Amino acid sequence: MLHARNRIHWFIMLIVLTVVLSGCGSSAVSPNSSPQAGTNGGDTAQQPNAAQEAATTTYKDGLGREVEIPTHPQRIVVLQYLPEMLAVGVKPVGAATHLLKNFVSIKDQVGGIEDTGAANDPNLEKILELQPDLIIGADWHEEQLDKLSKIAPTVIVKWAGNDAFQHFKDTADVLGMSEQAEEWVQNYNKKAEEARAKLSSFVKEGETFGTVVIGGFDKGQLRVYGNGNVGYVLFESLKFPMTDAVKQAWNKDEHELGMNISMEKLPEFASADRLFVVKFDNDPDFLEKVGNSRLWSNLPAVKNHKVYTLDSNLWFSYDVMSFSAQIDDAVKLLSQP
Repeated sequence: MLHARNRIHWFIMLIVLTVVLSGCGSSAVSPNSSPQAGTNGGDTAQQPNAAQEAATTTYKDGLGREVEIPTHPQRIVVLQYLPEMLAVGVKPVGAATHLLKNFVSIKDQVGGIEDTGAANDPNLEKILELQPDLIIGADWHEEQLDKLSKIAPTVIVKWAGNDAFQHFKDTADVLGMSEQAEEWVQNYNKKAEEARAKLSSFVKEGETFGTVVIGGFDKGQLRVYGNGNVGYVLFESLKFPMTDAVKQAWNKDEHELGMNISMEKLPEFASADRLFVVKFDNDPDFLEKVGNSRLWSNLPAVKNHKVYTLDSNLWFSYDVMSFSAQIDDAVKLLSQP
């Protein structure tokens, strides 16, 4: 009888031991487990786990507001800065109309993004329908902040006073992707360097470059640019020289919208060896007038057939993705015999 009780006792102990060992084994291999701080888990113990990371973070935006936003937003509506988001591999659920239609460099990447209406008059019902966990806007959305913030946390990324690369870095910072943005910029700089090397066999050392914009904001408008907007890639990334006249005039003041000139000033401000020209169709009579004028036909670049007509949607888009595409376009244009 005692012998039988002993057997039962050992059988129960064996079951208990098996259960305990089974539980320990499950804990050791669970894909959701992570070493606690202070344990000797090697390198793994030093890596943060999503479960340990706070779900939200406080972000100070371009207006100086402290906004509680998701650490890893999943459903973003963007009223500005769509190319900047796509550059770091983030695709929003919704975007303003102009972002979906006007940016040549990202036209093959906007599929599936819902249109949320005009940037200055967003469709609030549509945005609400998309159930965003974050909304990103620019300075000019300040008046709409109250309405937007009732839908989801809304962050303003400052536009005024910042260049395209700062817009990019600030947008990436909101998304928690600053490292990815830095890597993108490094790759961009490498791409520009490679483009300069390739073009050195097509462009003679010392050849000057210029930009001429015909039409645009007003009728009868003629503009030239230095290293801003349409001229950024030419003069900053590809490092082509301007003429002295343009350089001196450009550096005297800020010319975000270019320098307006009269036709009589073409020989002075458009005398570069090569001209990159943007033609807007808002004033076709003026386009014809400029093209048929002796002042135009006597320009060095015109006489030597070194005038390159640009796509206005590409070259007037001020963002890093457009800059990258502009480098490709410049290489293509200047590599032609």
